[in-house]
Amino acid sequence: MASILVHQGQQILREVNLYKSSLDIGRSSDCEIQLVDRGVSRKHARITRVDGLYYVEDLGGKRGVVLNTLKVAREQLQDRDKIIIPPFQLEFLAEGRASPEPAEAVVEVHGVSKEYVLGKQTVTALQDVSLNVSRGEFMALAGPSGSGKSTLLNLIGCIDTPTSGTVRVNGQDVSGKSPDDLADLRLNTLGFVFQTFNLLPVLSAWENVEYPLLQQRRLNKQTRHERVAHYLNVVGLERFAGHRPNELSGGQRQRVAIARALATQPSIVLADEPTANLDHKTGEGVLQLMRELNRQEGTTFIFSTHDRRVMEMADRVIELADGRITE
Repeated sequence: MASILVHQGQQILREVNLYKSSLDIGRSSDCEIQLVDRGVSRKHARITRVDGLYYVEDLGGKRGVVLNTLKVAREQLQDRDKIIIPPFQLEFLAEGRASPEPAEAVVEVHGVSKEYVLGKQTVTALQDVSLNVSRGEFMALAGPSGSGKSTLLNLIGCIDTPTSGTVRVNGQDVSGKSPDDLADLRLNTLGFVFQTFNLLPVLSAWENVEYPLLQQRRLNKQTRHERVAHYLNVVGLERFAGHRPNELSGGQRQRVAIARALATQPSIVLADEPTANLDHKTGEGVLQLMRELNRQEGTTFIFSTHDRRVMEMADRVIELADGRITE
């Protein structure tokens, strides 16, 4: 996936994946690439993808758009081109620049549909959805409310079953498996991070992280202790191990939830709107933490999200609308 590196002076502020065919650049919160400075117009420029080629277009910003050294109205982008919108410099990195060899698929969804019966009506949540998720991928399922992204996440997480089609997790076809087999798969292969945290209020942070490990009978007490200590340290909460959820901030509770999800050492972490109940700064920190864990530990992350920051950071964004994957 092509991306933009946002520089300010010598500092790289962030990398934004060009996950849509058209992304606006500007000061407005509606812009996919938001540049917060009074010298930037609300809607300053636009990057579009047409037949695999990328173009930058001036939307009438007061300072205009400079590509490398020339002011442009609309121009095709080449690898390492620099878009100058003072005080920012946006560096274009072409698609496939450092793409790794395709990894094995840890999730395979083929021809999946899901219907629910509500009273006398049948509601179709998903229609003939197919996708693969590679090991170590940091992927986002995006779309408006009712698009089917949470339903798809629940099917991958073995919380629900498809009406038709197949879902394979780590090579196992989950269709038709017994409740005990599905519970075992959830315990040993999948980790969950929810927007409402879902921590047990009477347990401390330490006890919340340890709780799923108590279900893994093969682990002895020392191993459990080492795991809990390690993952609380990873999320930066070792000093708060004895605190209960009501003694922690929202961001700290979400970090406990992440530590709990990772403590079983799952190959896949499913995160349902993990930043929805967090303020901007805290949400940014939680996302950076998950990205670091993805890179350092190779854990596959799959998000359902409305959050543009998650989409910017993702290796791949799958957009859904009306229960179908859109292009």
